[in-house]
Amino acid sequence: MAEAEEQHTKVKLINSCGHTLSLSGHHVWEGSHTTAFPETILDGDSSQFTHVAGHADGSSAALAYELRDDGKKWVVAWSNPRGANTKVHTDIIDDHVNWEQVRIELETSNTADSETVRSRYKARESVDHPTEPSPTVTASLKKRSDDT
Repeated sequence: MAEAEEQHTKVKLINSCGHTLSLSGHHVWEGSHTTAFPETILDGDSSQFTHVAGHADGSSAALAYELRDDGKKWVVAWSNPRGANTKVHTDIIDDHVNWEQVRIELETSNTADSETVRSRYKARESVDHPTEPSPTVTASLKKRSDDT
């Protein structure tokens, strides 16, 4: 019997929001619980990691980064299930993260692109190949310009 193809999600986080980002929490629904998520992302910098899927399930998780000196949180979530398209969800929030609410919004999004504009910030998240088993998710947080 052939071995199942390794499934994973590559995630690239880009910070151009004017603040250092600090990981304030994460939640893994499917896949590796030992992934080393980036703890800090400096303004003008980016960070990448790979989240490996479980043997029977996919790769599904969410991260929350606090904007230092602002208090807002940037939420980045993805769901890369086995046998289904990858989808994403991003948000900018003021309060604590309700992981169950993030999961509901992620599961009902049914999209490979997510964007939100709040306060002085714009967050965007997209999947390069949502039908492939190991796509790349790119998420960015930037200062909002006057035309967005």
